[in-house]
Amino acid sequence: MHPSIIHRFAALPLAAVALALASQPAWSQIEEILITARKQEERLQDVPIAVAAFTNEQLVERGARDMFDVTRFTPGFSFEKTNRYGVQGGVSRPVIRGMSNILGEGNAQVFVDGIPYSDSILSFPFDIAERVEVIKGPQAALFGRATFSGAINLITKKGGNQPEHTVSARLAEYGDTELNLLSRGPIVDDKLFYMVHGRYYTMDGMYRNSIDGGRVGGEESNNFNASVEWRPRDGIAAILSGGYTRDRDDLAAVTLQDRFANNCYLNVARQYYCGAVQVAPTATLDRAGLQGTEGLHRDSTRLSLQLTFDLPAGLTLVSNSGLFSTEMEYGYDSTYQGATALGQTTVPGAPGYVRPLSDPVRNGGVMRNEITDRDEWSTELRLQSDQTQRFSYMVGAYYYKSQRSLEEQHFLATAPTVFSGETQVENLAAFAAVDFDFTDRWSATAELRYAEDTIGNDNAVARPTSPLVESTFDSVSPRVTTTFKFTPENMVYANIAQGNTPGVINPDPRFPESIRFADEEESRNYEIGTKNRFLNGGLMVNLALYYIDWTNQQITAAYTFPPPTGGTQSYIRNAGATEIKGAELEVEAALTDNFTTGFTYSMTDAKFTSLSDSEALELFGDASLKGKKLFGVPEQQASAYGKFTFAAGADRIGFVRGDVSFTDRKYDQIFNLAHTGEQILSNVSAGVEGDHLALTFFINNLFDDRTPSSVTRYVDQLNRNIPQYTNANPAQNNVPGSTTLERSIYYPLPSKRQFGMTLKWKF
Repeated sequence: MHPSIIHRFAALPLAAVALALASQPAWSQIEEILITARKQEERLQDVPIAVAAFTNEQLVERGARDMFDVTRFTPGFSFEKTNRYGVQGGVSRPVIRGMSNILGEGNAQVFVDGIPYSDSILSFPFDIAERVEVIKGPQAALFGRATFSGAINLITKKGGNQPEHTVSARLAEYGDTELNLLSRGPIVDDKLFYMVHGRYYTMDGMYRNSIDGGRVGGEESNNFNASVEWRPRDGIAAILSGGYTRDRDDLAAVTLQDRFANNCYLNVARQYYCGAVQVAPTATLDRAGLQGTEGLHRDSTRLSLQLTFDLPAGLTLVSNSGLFSTEMEYGYDSTYQGATALGQTTVPGAPGYVRPLSDPVRNGGVMRNEITDRDEWSTELRLQSDQTQRFSYMVGAYYYKSQRSLEEQHFLATAPTVFSGETQVENLAAFAAVDFDFTDRWSATAELRYAEDTIGNDNAVARPTSPLVESTFDSVSPRVTTTFKFTPENMVYANIAQGNTPGVINPDPRFPESIRFADEEESRNYEIGTKNRFLNGGLMVNLALYYIDWTNQQITAAYTFPPPTGGTQSYIRNAGATEIKGAELEVEAALTDNFTTGFTYSMTDAKFTSLSDSEALELFGDASLKGKKLFGVPEQQASAYGKFTFAAGADRIGFVRGDVSFTDRKYDQIFNLAHTGEQILSNVSAGVEGDHLALTFFINNLFDDRTPSSVTRYVDQLNRNIPQYTNANPAQNNVPGSTTLERSIYYPLPSKRQFGMTLKWKF
């Protein structure tokens, strides 16, 4: 990091540390957190894997409203907030320890109370999150499929004997308004408990659309959540919980940097852009051409039932079943340039040129309304022994099924609907874990899962004689861990695990059968770490070092359809291998009863060891991309905070808090040419809290950093395939004779500086 960046990064927390040490050098104690990362309740500091966990109170203190915010203070974890499906749309695609992908399901799975939640989690209300756990490294042994790089588990609030009723409100710039109502407590003391929650949220959007002058990036969500817990007698419990989410978002605030910004490799057909992308003040989108379908319309429902039975001999039987269902439509201008609004047959700046009939701008193929229905259901049954004994074990079985249909509608007869059919997944698995304490200080755990995935696509429209195409994949996922405790508060651990990500199907019916499937990926993961609490619990220091050998890697490629279809479409293929070396550090200190501070840092060195690409040959004269960094992965991440509390009356506490986070550049693709630039976000807040009322004022992105969170390689559909003509930079003219698609870059417009306040009332 540049010295000026380090100075900005450290100034606020270090100044606060100096003030606290000068006033009161006595150490206080850091809050303990209990987590369930290994299917049992344990202290965070006792779990021999790297886990970042946050209670609801800690999320509120940090101003975290969604999973994207959690990445700001979680080393080795990134999560894209805006993609082509809108601010809250699309598939959740978290990146843990550099294991990124562009298409398909994410390499880390999101769970809500242990149930898969495979669509975007961004509009899930954190107000009902009791705790968020980011579990790093492959978790297939205990969590199952799609946990190749890790798992994110949200544990929701439940009822108890202590009643709680809260109303919380947020009011901020850009029409950012949110209201949460939560009530929980006993229906029958010690026997029957409830939780109900409702939320309304809306935001106008921070950017304008240059074509119609309206705002883009607006969001609106309504949520309802509830749970009932029944404990008829000791040793038996049943928890029924569920939720409904209604999202109605505007067009995403996404912009495109066109081909005329390209500044390198201008002598090749597709050209390229090197360096940090340019700051864009607006978006340019053809809203009218979407004929009322613009933006995200999504309705999602989740439901789960967990049953727990205590059996003789210290055994516990747990059943956890649930379903998740979502219906989504998203209408968007896939040119991100308003190309159809500027003229479907003409090209600005190219007098006399007429687009051919196959051009997607002319035939309307670029204006899209994607319709998706997803249903997924899972059930797990496990038997576990008394975990406090010297020898303990767990055995279980798991079943998962999902169905996801996709069709892409257009608005002209020249661009017919593309039916991608229904992609189906069925997963059967058995798993086991044993734990043995060799001594009071030294223990070891072995875990194993065997799974079979049947993945297919049913498309009677495209394949009327044989509509179902499917393939079966099997995997074995072991993990072995050993732990040694020097003291109850100081430990070292080491683990070896094999990760596996499911095979995938490329469902677009226009693809040839030769690229219909991509095989499973595999990885070998090695991790050593230490977790420590010093100074009577006043200082926490955790460090993890890891190495990942990733093979049979799934990489995106572009397929060009022959005439008369024309155009391109991305698909997934097995083409690469990657080596990842990394380190993650977490430090937190309660320097006094009034001041706490913390620091996190991660280094992720993720590079291809084997990958060949035809465009790389054209660009660099060498098809090999060995040594290139993975796309979308910041090499360094860091965060720091300082919080100072003080008496603000007889029964009120005041506070001042500052947070700053640094995210290194993220590359758009495997060539490591275009990137986001370095992002530094600084948030400050201050407020007062009493027994019943809490008021907070905040400024997010204090210095108004406009670095985008991601960039993606794309094509310039407005100016593509046009004849050579003179422009401000003649070197950017089409390469003579070229009829290929010139490169461009698209990216989300970042959140601006924002002032606001929150109010919470407990009664």
